[in-house]
Amino acid sequence: MWSIVIVAAAAACASVPTSGLLEESTGTPRITAVDTMRPPRSAWVELDRPGYVALMLVAPGHSATLLYPADSMTNNSLSAGAHQINFQIPDLLVQVDSTRFPARRAGRPQPDSSIRNPGAARSNSRGSGVSTLPATTQTYLLLLTSPQLLDRKRIIEKSAGVSIPSVELEALNAVAKAVKSTIQGEPREISGYYQRVELKRIK
Repeated sequence: MWSIVIVAAAAACASVPTSGLLEESTGTPRITAVDTMRPPRSAWVELDRPGYVALMLVAPGHSATLLYPADSMTNNSLSAGAHQINFQIPDLLVQVDSTRFPARRAGRPQPDSSIRNPGAARSNSRGSGVSTLPATTQTYLLLLTSPQLLDRKRIIEKSAGVSIPSVELEALNAVAKAVKSTIQGEPREISGYYQRVELKRIK
């Protein structure tokens, strides 16, 4: 009996993904490296073809945050080849399992998961919905590319409120589908690559 439980637990741990290409990808983009800072501030990506790029931070069971393009002035149309993408992760997401704000969190339910604009989190605007993450939550960078326009405003507007599954691959695919739904014109094409990252600051 115990051997069955141990084998099942080991299989579950082994099944947790760390990086890879999403199954329905039409191309083969990659995240080749992420800086070692906590939280990270840049990632190096490799595109197999020219396209528009969006970079998301996905916390399964909690939230997905648009990191790149950071603002409406950023041109997210990139050529094939290697690129460095800089970003800023909202402070609230970095405070993993934080006890810094117990009075503000006490008795208040956690907001529903959704794709969010990190600018809203930094401004502490009401209804931004960004909350701290439990220490056990795995977080992923999700690189999405498409030959069709990936518009920052449409990603935020059209995908706000999407439910984020707690299972890692399901969460990553749900976010990719939400972003894909913002593409105008058929057939919609999108490719995705994910990489697990650590957010918590080293004390």
